[in-house]
Amino acid sequence: MPKFLLAWLLGLGANAVALVLCDIVFGANFQISYPMGFIYAVVIFAVLSLIFTWISIKFLLRHAGSLLALSGLLATFLALFTTAALTSGLSVNGLSTWLLSTLLIWVISMFIWVIPGPWRQFRKDDPALRR
Repeated sequence: MPKFLLAWLLGLGANAVALVLCDIVFGANFQISYPMGFIYAVVIFAVLSLIFTWISIKFLLRHAGSLLALSGLLATFLALFTTAALTSGLSVNGLSTWLLSTLLIWVISMFIWVIPGPWRQFRKDDPALRR
């Protein structure tokens, strides 16, 4: 299996866990309709997150390189907003819920990249990195 696909599937799992956690933590302000609404929301969110991350990184590299660290937060918010707008399986209410759920989902998604494994593009033992 290609590393890109493995990384995306792992990210899909992290997004699923993050959305369920947001549903538990934020209660009535963050609603997911289970099971089909959840499946649609997770898949659409994962695809949109990938697309928005790629677009935001390309844009920020070209126009505002110092803001590159914020690209993940921006992409997560845009993916969450678009998923809630496109699907009936996800509903988010209140500005604080939007902001805190974006932050929670982003933190859980970033946790995947801390865990060592075959989905990482570069390893410390890679001879190309020893220059």
